[in-house]
Amino acid sequence: MSKQVREKASWGVSYGELVWREFIKSRLSVASLIFVVFLFLLAIFAPFLANDKPFVIRLDSQLHFPIFRNLRPNDYCVFLAAIVGIVQLLLIRRNRRRIDPSIRGAVLWRQICISSSVIFIGGILAFVFVPRRLDATDYKALVASGKAADAIFAPIPYGYGRTDLPVREQPPSRQHWLGTDDVGSDVLCRLIHGSRISLSVGFVAVGISSVIGIFIGAILGYFGGKVDFVGMRIVEIMMAIPTFFLIITIVAFFERSLLNIMIIIGITSWTGDARFIRAEFFKLRKQDFVQAAVSLGLPLRSILFRHMLPNGIAPVLVNATFGIAGAIFIEAALSFLGFGVAPPTPSWGQMLSLGVGTTGRFLWWLSLFPGLAIFFTVMAYNLVGEALRDAIDPRLRKAV
Repeated sequence: MSKQVREKASWGVSYGELVWREFIKSRLSVASLIFVVFLFLLAIFAPFLANDKPFVIRLDSQLHFPIFRNLRPNDYCVFLAAIVGIVQLLLIRRNRRRIDPSIRGAVLWRQICISSSVIFIGGILAFVFVPRRLDATDYKALVASGKAADAIFAPIPYGYGRTDLPVREQPPSRQHWLGTDDVGSDVLCRLIHGSRISLSVGFVAVGISSVIGIFIGAILGYFGGKVDFVGMRIVEIMMAIPTFFLIITIVAFFERSLLNIMIIIGITSWTGDARFIRAEFFKLRKQDFVQAAVSLGLPLRSILFRHMLPNGIAPVLVNATFGIAGAIFIEAALSFLGFGVAPPTPSWGQMLSLGVGTTGRFLWWLSLFPGLAIFFTVMAYNLVGEALRDAIDPRLRKAV
């Protein structure tokens, strides 16, 4: 018997592995997950896939690297988050058999805290020490005029903020694969960079709503009684208000920025998570391990978030996938109505609204391609959420 087989026989199959085995039984859910991963890669490497600044160019017999000199602080934050996430996944995959199952939760929580700290500190350093640069040099014109040579451009050599009025409202062609918009910007370039906006809104907004919902739901479910009665009335009031119209009302009073949109969507979408956690904590608070923790005199935060939360977090994880799809849809709707991020920052909803141009003509490529991007992204997250829900709930698992 090999060492790996002995370790597997010793530790058994973890809950995460059981869920993964159930998840991959559906080809549609696997395909949706692959599409989500593809969107992540598209968002991470957007500056290197679509940019009018070359990777390298020779000017006056010297090599220059314009694309790297023009990266913004948020680009470095995205790269850092991606690197930390990949390293953590590799460590988890490598050590999952070497860690005692009884302490896997604590090890995972420590890794999450370390990763979050690294990303937070790195993001602050990037915004403090990386200067904001504005390079308006037309490098393609320099190459065409012979003033520069040996230029290597991105696969899509256009910038999302660059305008070219002579080719505005141009349908798909060999030069612009998905056409151009009303100011001559390349649609494919803006679609790629718009994926960053959609994914960042989805994850940040759901992160904010999940934290608020978990905290409130844990308090209501653990204490019950009058605390639960008053808290649920507040939750019901929030649920009675149409969320989308509440978001539009709040957005109208604040500056049009991506951060404001993420925060507003997050603080208005926590009721579902609060109800899920409340229901789970109602079931868990009478369990023996919770009563033992109370009798030992453990602090309330330890009982709630170290002992009870890991056993009741599964419904929130499933709901988070649907929440990401919902947040992406809300951001697209806000941008479509003109309440989203301000131009020239690209957004799929903003691009969709340009389908009817300033002349009143219907520009089908501006409606079709952003619409398909929104449709497939929302559908993929919903399918992943449904597959994850079926895999987590033993009553919904498919027979082998």
